[in-house]
Amino acid sequence: MPKINAFVTPPYPLLFSVAPGRQAGTSSSEAELQLGLLIAGIPSFLGIHRVPEAALDDLVTSLQHGDPRVAVAGTWVRASRTPRGLLERRPAAFVSLLCTDGRRLAVARVLGEAPRTSPDALAQQVVHQIANGVQVPDLAERPDQ
Repeated sequence: MPKINAFVTPPYPLLFSVAPGRQAGTSSSEAELQLGLLIAGIPSFLGIHRVPEAALDDLVTSLQHGDPRVAVAGTWVRASRTPRGLLERRPAAFVSLLCTDGRRLAVARVLGEAPRTSPDALAQQVVHQIANGVQVPDLAERPDQ
């Protein structure tokens, strides 16, 4: 198994809101957390995380415990099919929020467009873009820019 490196940002103030399942369009047993970071005084959308309502209080406590960090790990994934019908191997960066109490929330996956890009290089670029205030959903559309 290949070694996977994680690249971590400094702590950022966290912005979040909770939407109950019925209002968020999810099942009534889930809530939706909308997560953002305050980077250089500007709000930056990070992602949405769904959580069972039974676990919501513990998660909110973790989020309020202190400023979290963002970790981005790069690895290879099987992605879209080629014109010959073969699965293509592409780099991907997995974005997680690291709470100060050790809790980790998976937030997003960013696929690299260029199959020859190294997963570590993609992960480092995603960390750099997040630190510059780029919205994570924008990275998912154009990860190699």
